[in-house]
Amino acid sequence: MKLLTKFFNIGSLSLISLLLLFTRPFVGLSIFGYRLGELLIVFGFLISIFSTFVLLYKPLKTKFELSNASQLIFSAILISFYVSTFLYDTNLFASYTYKMSSYIWSAGYLLFGIYLFQEFTINRKNGLFLLMIILPLPFIHYFFSTGYYPNFIIDFFKINSDKFEFTKASDIMLTYVVSSIFSLKYVKSKNFNIYYIFIAAGILLPLLIFMSRGSFMGVLLFLVIFSLYNLSFFRSNVKKSFILIAITGIVFVLSTYNVNGTEINYSFNFGEEEVQAGANLSITENIKEIARKDEQRNAFLSLYYDNGRIYSLDQTTNWRLDIWQDVVEDLNSKSLIFKGYGYNEIIPVMTDPSAPGRLGRDGLNEHVHNYFVNIFARGGIFQFLFFMLFHLSIILIWKRKYNNYTLVLLTIPVFFTSALDMSMEGVQFPIVFYLFLAFLIQNGFEIKIKK
Repeated sequence: MKLLTKFFNIGSLSLISLLLLFTRPFVGLSIFGYRLGELLIVFGFLISIFSTFVLLYKPLKTKFELSNASQLIFSAILISFYVSTFLYDTNLFASYTYKMSSYIWSAGYLLFGIYLFQEFTINRKNGLFLLMIILPLPFIHYFFSTGYYPNFIIDFFKINSDKFEFTKASDIMLTYVVSSIFSLKYVKSKNFNIYYIFIAAGILLPLLIFMSRGSFMGVLLFLVIFSLYNLSFFRSNVKKSFILIAITGIVFVLSTYNVNGTEINYSFNFGEEEVQAGANLSITENIKEIARKDEQRNAFLSLYYDNGRIYSLDQTTNWRLDIWQDVVEDLNSKSLIFKGYGYNEIIPVMTDPSAPGRLGRDGLNEHVHNYFVNIFARGGIFQFLFFMLFHLSIILIWKRKYNNYTLVLLTIPVFFTSALDMSMEGVQFPIVFYLFLAFLIQNGFEIKIKK
């Protein structure tokens, strides 16, 4: 039994690594005629149902478990789903139903992970193996995303997956966060951890400025939170801190020139975008060139209020703000605030003929690009509140067990990015988040670097 448990432990962490590395193409692989992503959501559904009808009444006796309150809240989320399907006469055997509600079933992996990792131990051998897999991932993503994605991998996914696409910025951000925390957890060298976290950020930030400023901010938030927790260390190690800043700055500059001078193909809502800049530009000009893109943005998140609505000078941000506000206004006008749109069809405002382009060039985009707005739109205000209480309960449980709030090193970057992107509406991103969250809940980690 212990051998089987260890197998599932290592297997789950390996799954996290594969999802982080190959992201969307990986979950599109066909297994027994079904996509891996579909099978993962089905498994999440089964876990969720099991937790509702079994764990709620007979809690598992683990070293650490979700409180009864958290289990009740999650059960309330599931009940809200079934109430919605009843009100809208939803076909519970239709795959589309579960595709649109995947954000619920991916949360089931938190329950599964908490049970799975309750007896988790890592020895020198398998620990080294996992570190060798996970720690290089941010650098591999940088290499792949700057024009060096191996053709044989592309060909493999084109043949065996339902689609191939280059790694999205949100997945790169999550990879950085997971690998950094994993390093803090298992690498004993404080110097290695500090240099790893800062150098990886220095390399990735120029790339993320180009790809997605929400993900850029996610990495930056991680770096700020980590630095704030370690202010005393940096103050007492001035020389080391100066060297760290200098090296990180050099890496950032070199990465900026590399990203700006490399033709990068990136899938975005409005089609393929390319940046080409001359190597003769200064570092400041290079950064501006990356940030400008070919759509000539005037500002990032430059918000203003006009005639009862919020706008932004940033075109992409304004596009999303327009959708989010339309969702709220449409729900209100149709008296659907309490029950939402349900799971039968695409959210109506996405097909609004007066706002063309919301479905994307291929007509397949159904996402509002905001985790919280999506919950509200699908399940109504009560389901939204249940989800917020569920996430809050996890933070409070962490505080009760470890007497700190260091879990925010994971949750704040993830939720900030998910508020500006469709990351939590997919498969690989939320499953990695919830599994890794469960891993941390059971095993803890120390954010502070010891002097």
